[in-house]
Amino acid sequence: MSMINLEQFTQQFSLMLNSQKELSQLVEDGRKLLGELVSQPEWFLPTLSRLVLDKAFIASQWQSIDANDIQLFFSPDKAFSVRAFIWEPGVTYPIHDHGAWGIVGAHINQLREKKYARIDDGTDINYAQVKLTADAVLSPGETTYVLPLNDGIHQMQAINNQVAVSIHVYGPPVRKGFIHHFDPHTNTLQRVYTPANYKQTLAIKTLGSVPSSWAEDVLQSALKSDNPEYIKDECRLSLQKLKG
Repeated sequence: MSMINLEQFTQQFSLMLNSQKELSQLVEDGRKLLGELVSQPEWFLPTLSRLVLDKAFIASQWQSIDANDIQLFFSPDKAFSVRAFIWEPGVTYPIHDHGAWGIVGAHINQLREKKYARIDDGTDINYAQVKLTADAVLSPGETTYVLPLNDGIHQMQAINNQVAVSIHVYGPPVRKGFIHHFDPHTNTLQRVYTPANYKQTLAIKTLGSVPSSWAEDVLQSALKSDNPEYIKDECRLSLQKLKG
């Protein structure tokens, strides 16, 4: 069957996942499927219209880590999701990693992808060295991929002064809640959260800068709560800062 739209793609991708392929084969076969989808120019156009005119559709978009992330499909069994990313020319998006495997296809206009490898030992949570390992231009219909954590560090950007759109398929996360942004000029990395979690972590970091027993009590209470582990990590860091 010739694939021409998102619904057909997700059906075929679900069948492929159910075949229990090894990750390397899954990525290879998934790139072929995604390449077919992103080579079709018409199916994404109604999404652009809805983003402009359909307030309910806009409101349904949950606040993800990346503001340019457009959610298109989530499989009922949470095995994969499909998103569109819209890239503005002249905007430098940070070098970042991923919490899951991902397959990426250029769809509207060209994109530049730079891949990086982390070369430090990872023992310092605020320090990271990355080196450039690949630099490529993707035209509509061409695909790339990322793997979780340090095996998926890259940077994407629009080129030729044109807004670009890429379509991404992500598997289930092996690390939830945040990604890392890397700065190769200062050899630093930063945890980046969703907007809701970001406000919480900002408050936690502020408490770590307020030397008082009250601040320590709040952080200790947060540690005993049902907060996810990545929030508790921030609490521990702030407590360490309070204790000097």
